[in-house]
Amino acid sequence: MIAFVSKSESDCLTLREAAGLVSQSVVSFPTVQHARTAIRQCDPEIVVCETEVTESGNWQALLEDAQAAQSLVLVVSRHADERLWAEVLNLGGFDVLTLPFDRDELTWALSSALRHSPRAPVAAAAA
Repeated sequence: MIAFVSKSESDCLTLREAAGLVSQSVVSFPTVQHARTAIRQCDPEIVVCETEVTESGNWQALLEDAQAAQSLVLVVSRHADERLWAEVLNLGGFDVLTLPFDRDELTWALSSALRHSPRAPVAAAAA
């Protein structure tokens, strides 16, 4: 499952399409506070949070909850730059994507996050 924190219905629709390609469902939340509560309850594998959602916190407020749930955080922004990317990675986020979504890039990022998830099954060692 993927949790999406954004008020954009069009971005959510694109995320749902890409999530379907990697066999994931999407639940969306309009605020960080709603998402923080839901992370504890629905245990998403990936949390995608838009930087512009700030009424009750921001993507940084989600990191602790997401890390406790072993969920990877992808931050999305219309103004993604090297500074944001470095900040996200240094604080423990998984990746940064630019809005509007490029469906191929989004699908690749979700697939990569699922492969790197702490919940991913460990491949059996070759004998």
